[in-house]
Amino acid sequence: MEELQKAGLYIDEIYRLRVQDPRIANQTIELRQECLEYSRNLQELKKFGEDFYKISNNFAKDVEKEKLRAIGTQNQLKTMAKQRQSEQQVYQSQILEQTVELERLKSEYQYLQRIESEQQDIINNFLMNQ
Repeated sequence: MEELQKAGLYIDEIYRLRVQDPRIANQTIELRQECLEYSRNLQELKKFGEDFYKISNNFAKDVEKEKLRAIGTQNQLKTMAKQRQSEQQVYQSQILEQTVELERLKSEYQYLQRIESEQQDIINNFLMNQ
């Protein structure tokens, strides 16, 4: 058996003739299995990474949509506030116009009352003198 080992030949535990030392062959098989396990773990990690990327990317898209919606809502509120302010200014100018018109009509009414009173006095004087 030593002669075979010197020639680089070995006999394994089931009495097969091997070119490689059975201990080294077993270590090679164990190393291959560990490498395959490591490769499977790397593939699983890669899958987790891709899944995380997809989820975070979808989340980012949802956040961006909500952000744009919030900005749109803010713009609508600002527009509504400006419209209300504009309407308020229109109403205030209408109130001012109506107030000026009311004052004019009051003055005209007082003038007409004075004329009426004067005419009534004239009529009364005319009737008394007859």
